[in-house]
Amino acid sequence: MDTDMLTYPDEGPALTPNDSVLAEVSKLSLQARQLDARGSYTEAERLLQQALDLVDPAVPSPTLASLWNTLGELYLHTGKLDGAEHWFEKSLDVSIITHNFKEITTSRENLARVHRIRSELLKAKALKMLGAPDDMCCSNHACAKGLLRSPDLSICGGCKGAFYCSHECQREDWERHKRRCRRDLAPDAV
Repeated sequence: MDTDMLTYPDEGPALTPNDSVLAEVSKLSLQARQLDARGSYTEAERLLQQALDLVDPAVPSPTLASLWNTLGELYLHTGKLDGAEHWFEKSLDVSIITHNFKEITTSRENLARVHRIRSELLKAKALKMLGAPDDMCCSNHACAKGLLRSPDLSICGGCKGAFYCSHECQREDWERHKRRCRRDLAPDAV
């Protein structure tokens, strides 16, 4: 029997060990995001740590960049701005190494959010403008469209800080975005 392949009866094609690890990391990350959205931050952080334990931090990968970005978002939601900035910067570094342009854009925009919260508006604007007009992405993390041009995106009417490729993506992202959207504090400078 081939020990390099894990098979499960009637559950589709065989998975390599790497595929099964990535599937577990993906599952843990999704569960952590759901817990984060519900405000269960401690449990979300625990699941993200479990996912990170399955990934070699010495080997740059899109998975590692995504996990670090998700951890940064969790820290941002809990008000730990220094921690959020640390993880967003690590995610950005790995994303650049792996040429993961969507994650580069996401990490860069998340770093801009940290600077905006700190009232460092010039730094925030500079980070957001690094990608314009060609390297922008839909704010809906589930959007599969990849990089978009700024004319192809609509801006959130409330906070003016989120960009969407369609009304459907904006609707799908609302549960995540609504906690961050400040309709009465729309930052004109960012």
